[in-house]
Amino acid sequence: NDIRTEVGLVNQPNSLQVDIPRLEHELTDFIASWDTTVAAELAILRDLPVACVISDIGILVGEQLGVHNIGIANFTWCEQYEHLDLSKTIIARFREVYAKLDLLIEYDLMLPTNGLDVPRKQIGFVARKFNSDRIAAIKAQYGPSIFITCGKSADLDTIQVDNYTGTIFATSGINITATGNATIVQLPIETFDTHNYLAASDTVIAKAGWGTIAESLLSKRNLVLIEREGVLEDSENINELKSRGVAVSIKETELERIDMQIITDMIAADIVKENLDKYENSVASVIKKLNN
Repeated sequence: NDIRTEVGLVNQPNSLQVDIPRLEHELTDFIASWDTTVAAELAILRDLPVACVISDIGILVGEQLGVHNIGIANFTWCEQYEHLDLSKTIIARFREVYAKLDLLIEYDLMLPTNGLDVPRKQIGFVARKFNSDRIAAIKAQYGPSIFITCGKSADLDTIQVDNYTGTIFATSGINITATGNATIVQLPIETFDTHNYLAASDTVIAKAGWGTIAESLLSKRNLVLIEREGVLEDSENINELKSRGVAVSIKETELERIDMQIITDMIAADIVKENLDKYENSVASVIKKLNN
């Protein structure tokens, strides 16, 4: 059976804005399920030679196993939920859990944490390994392309793309229409190598989640991030990446009609290609820090 390990953020219908009442309700139910969830995980792991637990949320399992608890993340949910002014009781329960970490490995763009007194190590960006042959095949099949994604939580009615004649790749939860001669390719939810489609595209238009940012920067793509008012991670990521000259942004309302000519002009004016050269996959760095 699937085990729910995270609630994250819950969006309003046909929007990327957070539905706070529903989020609080789901978090309350989620916290109440922790004992049962941990017990189910322990039933699987107890008889295995587990040396440590490395996760962004599986801390209670590591505690029960009596092994080292290593967190790896670019934020904690405490700060995200505080920013949304959620229940102090919910935030306090999350704080109690994060305090059990023996080590927190912080990715690039780590949000500030308030009052979390645990040992830390810093690394850069990590992503799934890109397949150069697969990327070349996608380019050969589809030609010039853009990649649009709003995350698995997206459920948007329609995004219209104007002034574009290439291929538009879109992930699940997004309905794309286009004027002109653009070809729209809706990637099924079971597409397991979306990162190769992203790397084959000239421009990525995405919600400002860390994973998509990492894949875009490591594959040296033009990155256009969607501003979501009220979401701390998104706002901090966008501001920092724009200051580095490696991304531009648009407002969520602009998704209704994306003018690619305007996007192209923004990219030419504000993205410095040379600044992307310093980003390399830090997987080896993670392994090194774990061994130390």
